[in-house]
Amino acid sequence: MKILLTGGTGFFGRELLRSFLVEGYLVILSCRQPKLIVNTPLGESLCDICGIAPNELSRIFKKHPDIIAVVHGATDYGRSASLPTQVFSGNLEFPIRLLEEAMVSNIPIFLNIDTFFSINKNNYQHLGEYALSKRHFQEWGELCAMHRKIRFINFRLFHLYGPSDNPKKFVSEIIRDCLRNSEINLTHGLQRRDFIFLKDASIALNCVLKAESMNSAGYVNYDVGSGESYTIREFVETIKRLTGSSSKLNFGVLPSRSGEFLDACADLRGLRAIGWSPSTLLEDGLLLTINEQLSFNNKVFSNDEP
Repeated sequence: MKILLTGGTGFFGRELLRSFLVEGYLVILSCRQPKLIVNTPLGESLCDICGIAPNELSRIFKKHPDIIAVVHGATDYGRSASLPTQVFSGNLEFPIRLLEEAMVSNIPIFLNIDTFFSINKNNYQHLGEYALSKRHFQEWGELCAMHRKIRFINFRLFHLYGPSDNPKKFVSEIIRDCLRNSEINLTHGLQRRDFIFLKDASIALNCVLKAESMNSAGYVNYDVGSGESYTIREFVETIKRLTGSSSKLNFGVLPSRSGEFLDACADLRGLRAIGWSPSTLLEDGLLLTINEQLSFNNKVFSNDEP
């Protein structure tokens, strides 16, 4: 099976790419700077590489008419100095063009990696542009699927975590601060989140691709999580305990974010119906993530030694 993957150099994308190659799929990677990948071990493992410009996408679909699925994972989180137009371009303009090319080329499956942030239509200020753009693209995908043009699969990820994540993300920061025994300021911590381990999410996506490969055009959504939510307080306290940290956790010092939803938990009925269920317990996943960070810290320390 031949798959076109976007976002293959990101946190989840790297794990997906690895799993696709293990499954024996031929993978075409679409990324912003393909020249940086061509002559690398990663580039050598790929079927093809292309950029994200319209002419590049058209060329790759013509060159590979046997693509079975597009897996779209590239995203702009709208962090740092990202302008609204950048978020719009990355999360709406590009994927709509990609979806259009897939429909014109009669690709049977378009799998969109969505986020649980897009569920909340309230005025949630955190990553607001990101959530809005992701929700709008999901709606565009549903509209196209309703016209019977393609099988649009919305793969809605809840709070993904695991080894080698961005060090600026919440889980990475909490682990790093606990390992340093730093004092940590937090909100009240009563909001509940569903945490899904990286490898479990990757296995879920591969199960979905296999289950949906014979289905006709239309729209379907899969929630992807553990099916159980924990308070942020419980989650952070678990990290502190597993790291043996002496960090002081100052709950209630930071204000809650405006419009934040208090409970986000995946509905796993869709995934369970195709035979998938999470296999990594929260503590086990956190230990794997913590141990990876400890290994990294030890390597840095060793490299600093005279």
